[in-house]
Amino acid sequence: MGKVKAFWQKTVQQLLILEALTRRHLMVFFKNWITVIFTLMVPLIILAVYILFLRNMELSQIDNALNSIEGLGAPDKDFLHQVYAIVDSWMISGVLAVSCITVSLNTCYILVRDKESGINKDFLSSPIPQKTIMASYFFFNTLVTFSINLIVYFICLIYLVAYGALMISVSDFFAIIGILLLSTLNASLLTFFICSFIKKESVLSSIVAIGSAAIGFLIGAYLPPNMLPDEVNSLTTFFPGTYSASLLRNYFMSTPLEKLVEQPYVLEHQKVLQDFIDNIQNDFDLNIDFFGHTVTPGVMALVILAFSGIFLVLNLIFTSRNLFRFPKKQRKLKQSH
Repeated sequence: MGKVKAFWQKTVQQLLILEALTRRHLMVFFKNWITVIFTLMVPLIILAVYILFLRNMELSQIDNALNSIEGLGAPDKDFLHQVYAIVDSWMISGVLAVSCITVSLNTCYILVRDKESGINKDFLSSPIPQKTIMASYFFFNTLVTFSINLIVYFICLIYLVAYGALMISVSDFFAIIGILLLSTLNASLLTFFICSFIKKESVLSSIVAIGSAAIGFLIGAYLPPNMLPDEVNSLTTFFPGTYSASLLRNYFMSTPLEKLVEQPYVLEHQKVLQDFIDNIQNDFDLNIDFFGHTVTPGVMALVILAFSGIFLVLNLIFTSRNLFRFPKKQRKLKQSH
């Protein structure tokens, strides 16, 4: 009983230390309002670029495709609205998937700044285990990333409501939150591992700038797979963000796609619209093609979990060394004490 009591007391003590360190990181982060606003603005800028520029381009392509159909006439407004809702849902799913990664990457500046200033070594000089310090940075990153992505999620819902394109059910609403949490955990493990190798904030800022622009293309967030070369589609399947984006699309888009084929206008003009409907369903496919094998939503979730497991192992092996690596002179001084 004495050993059990001692173990329990030690566990509670470490949890209290973990909570205190995590709270410290949160206070430092939210104290810098410029960084907070910038972190939130990155996904919102992507959403704004889509609304102002990409949306009209994609919708014009759909209008041209419909106008080229012989014998169709002027498309029904409700039908067009349904098709536009599919396009909006596709892009918003990609924005949220990109946001999970970019926000997590930008939030790592606390970790890198503490490394650059030596604060993490001050933590280590106290009787706090390395794993507790590492866990505090990870939980901080996860909390901030998930909170900001929830805000972005609600902003995207407001946008869909404003355009009358919100067609998700209550169960879809909560399922999307669950996917955001899973994607946030995965992104935090990935960015935590990457940033453990970075020693200066200036380097991190460069990586954030480049990553924010490239991540959307690496995970196929902006364009349907059929609009991309086969080599690019194959490349995207090796990034966990691709599976997060596709999972989100399954809950954002399944209802709009189902309602599209039930439209009275579609049923009335089924013969002339069949090829167009087939192209929409193929272009905005909710599954992932992995070298000829169809990846279903359940498998997508397992893939994200598998990537998370890999990143967790990599963090346990390498991150501790990267965070608490002392120069030779400091190491000898520390050992002499």
